[in-house]
Amino acid sequence: MRNFLYPIAFLFALSLSINNSLLAQCTINDATDCQCLDPNETDCDLLPDIQLSWFGIIDVSDGPTEYSQDYNGADAGRLRISASTPNDGAGPLTVRGVDENGWAYFICGNDTIINTDPTANLSSFYCDNGEEARQITWQRIYHRNSDGSMSYYDRMAGSMTYHPTHGHNHSDDWGVFTLRKMDPNEPNPLNWPIVSDGAKMGFCLMDYGTCGSGENSTYYGHCRDENRYSPEYLALFPEFDDGTNGGTIKLNSDYPNFGLGGGQYGCSPIEQGISAGWLDLYGEWLDDQWINLEPGLCNGIYWIIGEVDRNNDYLESNEDNNWTAVQVELTQQLNADGYNIEIVTDQNGNPNICNGEVITLSPSSLTADEYSWSTGENATSITVSESGSYTLNASSQCGDSEATINVTVNDPVENPISNDLIIDSGEVAELNATGTGNIIWQDEYGNNLFEGESYSTNPLFENTSYYVVNEEVIVEPESFFTGAEEHEGDSEYSGTVYNGGLRFNADSEFILNNVTVYTNTDGERTIELQDINGTVLLSQLVNIPASEQGTVINLNWSVPQGNNLILTTNTAMNNDNFGDNNPMLRRTTDDLPNFPYSIDNVLEITEGMYDDGDGQGFSTSYYYYFYNWDITTLGASCYSDPIEVNVIVGESISGCTDEEACNFNVDATLDDDSCIYSLVGYDCDGNCLDGYIDINGECIFGVNGCTDPDAFNYDENANIDDGSCEYNSSIEEANNYFTVFPNPANDLLNIEFHKSSEDINIIIFNSLGELVNKIHTGNVQNNQIFSIKLDKLSPGIYVVHAIDQNTTIKQLFTINR
Repeated sequence: MRNFLYPIAFLFALSLSINNSLLAQCTINDATDCQCLDPNETDCDLLPDIQLSWFGIIDVSDGPTEYSQDYNGADAGRLRISASTPNDGAGPLTVRGVDENGWAYFICGNDTIINTDPTANLSSFYCDNGEEARQITWQRIYHRNSDGSMSYYDRMAGSMTYHPTHGHNHSDDWGVFTLRKMDPNEPNPLNWPIVSDGAKMGFCLMDYGTCGSGENSTYYGHCRDENRYSPEYLALFPEFDDGTNGGTIKLNSDYPNFGLGGGQYGCSPIEQGISAGWLDLYGEWLDDQWINLEPGLCNGIYWIIGEVDRNNDYLESNEDNNWTAVQVELTQQLNADGYNIEIVTDQNGNPNICNGEVITLSPSSLTADEYSWSTGENATSITVSESGSYTLNASSQCGDSEATINVTVNDPVENPISNDLIIDSGEVAELNATGTGNIIWQDEYGNNLFEGESYSTNPLFENTSYYVVNEEVIVEPESFFTGAEEHEGDSEYSGTVYNGGLRFNADSEFILNNVTVYTNTDGERTIELQDINGTVLLSQLVNIPASEQGTVINLNWSVPQGNNLILTTNTAMNNDNFGDNNPMLRRTTDDLPNFPYSIDNVLEITEGMYDDGDGQGFSTSYYYYFYNWDITTLGASCYSDPIEVNVIVGESISGCTDEEACNFNVDATLDDDSCIYSLVGYDCDGNCLDGYIDINGECIFGVNGCTDPDAFNYDENANIDDGSCEYNSSIEEANNYFTVFPNPANDLLNIEFHKSSEDINIIIFNSLGELVNKIHTGNVQNNQIFSIKLDKLSPGIYVVHAIDQNTTIKQLFTINR
């Protein structure tokens, strides 16, 4: 918000000047007395010539105001400056928000929206997503015709940012200020090395004051025929001194077309500008009127380099004089006793990178005179791709400093293992993969679908490719809480005209999980994250109930890295729901807030923001709305190559799908229960299978063995004689040697010998000739009995062998249970 306080004498003089100019016939409607830039011409464009006054920088508010890095307030580390932009041209700078038909052109994203209603209230325009629109602007060029009549034409001239709540346009990048070191071998200050950047300021254009009528005029000295070269500059580069030591001062009377434009331009959404012989002023008390001083900056002599209309959006009679150079001495920064410098990376400060990546290492401050890296490079920044320790030595008039950082390049991540899959049309594919880390499934466009080893697709009706990636986390995410924990004090709500918020710097990208708000008024609000230009980066509609304990608002926003971000509410919705700008959320005041609220290398909440519709203001005495920020850092991960997994969808064919069936259909994909199977022992053609024999027209399983009932190893189950039959020479001899009983046996078998023998082996074989038990080795006595448990043998025919050196005597027995 601009407040204008003019001395009575100035207003009187201004009134005389304006009245005198009105008497002359040089207006936007009558060019009779208007003079071309070349007095010999009578047919010409009456163009503006916007300059940046070097005198205005050092005169307004007694010159720039410097703040130390440890200043207790939002201005810490700032150099606040004022800027005066006189119009030294033959015509006005007239900037219009509509074309000659009264049509307005708004830019929302990639779309241009044209409002063709000349009677429309432009202050009610919003983009569909709630963002403030950029508005295409038109420069009106007035033309003196040779017959003394005035005409004009409009030309498209860049854009301004339209602020619906302010009701006017802010010219994009109208003023740009930097702090630089002078190069004695380079006369063009725009090529001098930058040590600190300022804001790219956007303001409305207005007739703030005139050049004056004499030495006592308020802005005497601001208007000159040459405003680029300050006396300090000319002392270093005297070849540019025309003898005036900074340009000839001009008064209102020095402008033949003084006041052309009307002298009444203001912050209108329809038309604004700077009349001929007038100037606009941006005082250091306004927002963004500062240069951010780097933390490692040394005290000493520097130069403020200012530029206006850097983008050359506006047509002027002289396009080369839109800058000025002013010397400034810093006294509240670092002395010559050394300073600390750190090495920062382009990976949110993380020195760990993945295989194949590169990382850029830079000093935390660009204020040194010389930089020397352990790699042998002398650039301010270096790019590395190998693990190791990297050291930076920096030298400046403040002294020397050294910093070291260890960079780790991680090993390649192993690719996951997965297989292609064939399914029927309309089926769900069950995909599986394994890996050394987290498994991530993606579609063909790289969008993440699911995390986990198993992924179930939607029903598929055509061949589809998926991709699976193996993720290995190299830096784990961390969770923090910051900001004021809860609402404090007896004061609850600000005035209804104020919409508030919090300004903060995001040193690295993070996730804002949720915040807590307090209110006793139910209703919907739209929470917005805005950048430094007021552009809405993120927004969310929430319905907040009345609650004394507070309400947690889940946002889950990925907040980008950036400075001077604003967390606030949507003013238009507040007006719709609560009748004014205030969202009716509680804020803390009475100097209870304890700014800044910070997390190292992640986030710093610097101050409260308030806006009554005429522009934003900032204060550390107010904490607006959003308490107990729950945030999570992103961490860092490395990824394998994406592995393609194909799902083949076949045509559905019904049939028998069992390979063992006689009617197996190799092409069938859907079993219809039609399978036919052969009988046991038969193939599908009715022939006996291998291992079966045809006995009387029936396929019987073939059993090899002795089929002779007279043999002592006769097998009653055998139907194929394999020639293994064995016969006793004398059954009587066997019975006289030993007997077995009971026979058939059940669980116990007794073997009784009827004569003594030496070196006898007693063993038992089954019907297949396999040794199943060794009973005894050694001498036997007459009438000696060996009892053997049979519980581990199966029912069947067995043979007891009594073997000496010359003879084998065998006895059959049967186990029958």
